[in-house]
Order: sequence, then structure tokens, then C-alpha cells
Amino acid sequence: MKWYKYDIRDMSENEYDKWFSLMNEAKRQKVDRFHFDDDKKRSVVGEMLAKKAVEEFCGISAEDIILSAGENGKPYAENADVHFNISHSGNIVVCAVNDKPVGIDVEQIRNIELKVAKRVYTHDELFYLFGFHPEEEDFSILPDEKMLLRFFELWTAKEAYLKYTGEGIASELKTLAVNSEKILREYHEDYVISIYKD
Repeated sequence: MKWYKYDIRDMSENEYDKWFSLMNEAKRQKVDRFHFDDDKKRSVVGEMLAKKAVEEFCGISAEDIILSAGENGKPYAENADVHFNISHSGNIVVCAVNDKPVGIDVEQIRNIELKVAKRVYTHDELFYLFGFHPEEEDFSILPDEKMLLRFFELWTAKEAYLKYTGEGIASELKTLAVNSEKILREYHEDYVISIYKD
């Protein structure tokens, strides 16, 4: 398994044009519908990273790789025996590639309302988040840096698992307990990256 990280601010106009031109017509139209340039870049960079990852993993030229999406939007290469997954948040786009199913998620650490945690985390996950078993009033406090980091560690682990299975985020997160031994976690500046693999 390998994973890649790219900051959209590093993409030149020429690079953007090159990778945009390698996208299929439907994807180019989708990118063109985005209002903000950063949204366009995230989409093009995701495609670029996926094609570069599959190229390196399988020895197929990036120009020849055909990317599609299955049920629930899980991406795959039509002409390569490989598994990959893409995620983006803020300025960072990540991609993981493997010979077995893989899921990756990145989130920029930012302020959140802890009420969200009550809806998406299990009893044990809430204990990890707070450092104690929270009472109702604890969900109204302002989270400190350590809590925010833990919140996004848990969040990215669940997202990476759901992307690994291909279920998508329609699943009930609160009932989903992720096997932490199968999570590879990385940190980049104010981002948390979780990768789920066998």
C-alpha cells in the first residue's frame, strides 16, 4: 500500500490544464460547474493523484488509465487490477492505492460543535474524545485542541472504513466501531489522515 498527498496550491496552471484535459467529458463538465477555483483544483488534483498512483502501482501510463465510480461513488480503474481511494479537505488532497480494498480520509482540524459527537460516536469513542464519560452538559463546552484532534481522528477513521467498504456515508456512524488496528494514521500540519486497509 502507498499513499500520496498533494497541496492544491502547488498546482500550476499548465499542470491543471494537462490533467483537466485527461478527464472524461462528464468529469470535465462537473468540474466546470464548480463555482470556486479551489473546488475545481481539488477535483482535478484527485484525478491526477489517482492516475499517478495507479500508473506507479500497475505500470500503466496515466494517459491510458480510465477512472470510473461504482455504487455509492467508490472510484475504480476500469483497466487496472488495483484498488484506490481519494479524499480532500481544505488545501490537501490524498490518495491511497493498494492491491486490496483501501479507504482514505483527510480532514482539516477545525472548530466543531460537540453535539455532533453525541450523534456519531459510540460510548467508548466518546470516552476517548473527552477523556471521561461525558454528561449532557459536557456537549456544550468549547473543545480544546486535544479534543478537536481526537474528534477528527475518530471521524477520519470512520470515513476511511466506509470508503474501504464502499458503503458511503449513508451508514449509521454511531453504530460503527472501527478496528483501530487496521487504521494507519498520519498528521500533516493541521490535518488528520486515516487509511483503512487489511
